[in-house]
Amino acid sequence: MAWHHIFGRGEDKVSQEKADPATDSPNKVSSSDASTVTDVESHWGFLDRFPGGLFRYPAQGEDTLDRVSGGLIRMFHCESEEQFRELTGNTFSGMIFEEDREEALASIESQILSSNDDHLRYRIRCADGEVRWVEDWGQLVEDSNGKLWFYVTLMDISGQVHDEKELYEANESLRLANERLEIITALSNDVLFDIQCGTGEANVYGDFVGRFGREPVQEDFVVRRRCHNPCTLDITSHDLSPLLSQIGENSLVDFETSTTNEDGEIIWYRYQSVVLYDEEGKPMRHVGRLLDTNEAAQRESQFRQKAERDALTGLYNRSAAIDRIETALRTETRPCTLIAVDVDDFKGVNDTYGHLEGDAVLKELARFMKQVMRKEDIVARFGGDEFIIFAPGLAPGPATDRVLSHLARGPFAAQRSTDIAPESPDGHKFRASPTLSIGAVCLAAPPMPFEDLYAVADSTLYQAKEKGKAQYFLTTIG
Repeated sequence: MAWHHIFGRGEDKVSQEKADPATDSPNKVSSSDASTVTDVESHWGFLDRFPGGLFRYPAQGEDTLDRVSGGLIRMFHCESEEQFRELTGNTFSGMIFEEDREEALASIESQILSSNDDHLRYRIRCADGEVRWVEDWGQLVEDSNGKLWFYVTLMDISGQVHDEKELYEANESLRLANERLEIITALSNDVLFDIQCGTGEANVYGDFVGRFGREPVQEDFVVRRRCHNPCTLDITSHDLSPLLSQIGENSLVDFETSTTNEDGEIIWYRYQSVVLYDEEGKPMRHVGRLLDTNEAAQRESQFRQKAERDALTGLYNRSAAIDRIETALRTETRPCTLIAVDVDDFKGVNDTYGHLEGDAVLKELARFMKQVMRKEDIVARFGGDEFIIFAPGLAPGPATDRVLSHLARGPFAAQRSTDIAPESPDGHKFRASPTLSIGAVCLAAPPMPFEDLYAVADSTLYQAKEKGKAQYFLTTIG
């Protein structure tokens, strides 16, 4: 179901108008299921009157043009549909200017693989030989029979608006283009928006509530977050001058960001928009869409976690830990403590009880260290039976001594004193009960290279091991 949200500057209330398929204008799509394809086709005659072009072709097999609008035929300066089909070879690829064809088709293929839609610019050659630039918005749609189609809107973007007449025509074309895009948006999960730069008044098309679990607000459509390219976007008003100075005139704003729903859950999306200008070259409107990338972002996050985590213990691995500690050492102003941990006689655990018991011990030690340390501390498996802990803000004192002493005893202290084996969360009863040797170094005044700090912690660890099992030794720098 298509929804239309309208809000203006200083308004807390967002009004909604639900499209009624029985009473609304014929270009309003009433549902987003497979039957919507039939609805779009029933309005093809209406779409013929648009100054832009609309067409479709099968997504599988030959790219033969199935349906074309009158606007598309006029865009190619053709007098009839037969002339248009002969000019283009009746294929989508035949519509594209020869020099742009390979790149355009490759771009579409790449975009479709990740998002089921595409947006690009390329040139076309008209019937009279004139070459013009167009903007292509395509959507992959499955009909009720399971057949895949590309529905594409095409807008001529060759000319620049120089007088009031051309400005009116451009605004009217944009209005009609937005109506066409609303039809395609109803077939997808995208949200369109159109912002007046002077007032901040915005029109929002698409099921925003369904996407984000709440009503839209102006902050959702203000560009103030980071983009993919290195730049600083901090626009908290509707003055787009800082933005324009960085992206250049008529450039596409394209970056990935996130928001939260009413439950506080993070929802990722892609923000794409263009700026339109008046006859004096001043920014007039900010038009764009929000694309659903939440699933892809979650997959990326899961992949990144797998790459950063030790497979056995779930702690940070060596590489990820070093990266994070190095970053902290460059930015931290508080005292920091690096703790090197070694399992006492771990080889004996493997030799006596087997490697399965050894793995269970390492997992229990990891769980124990995470329980003892704070959430902000970095706990990592450094390799084999070696662990490191980085604790920002932890300075020498009685509290630090208690933490180090507790770590050295390990999670099996009760087992060693009572002969009662503890049980892991998965039901494993331990036969081994090793202690830990701890070498810690407190850096009073960062920064300091990680490798230098670790060398001191490692040396301190050997001093602790010389004192016996379940011992710790603390060194202070600065």
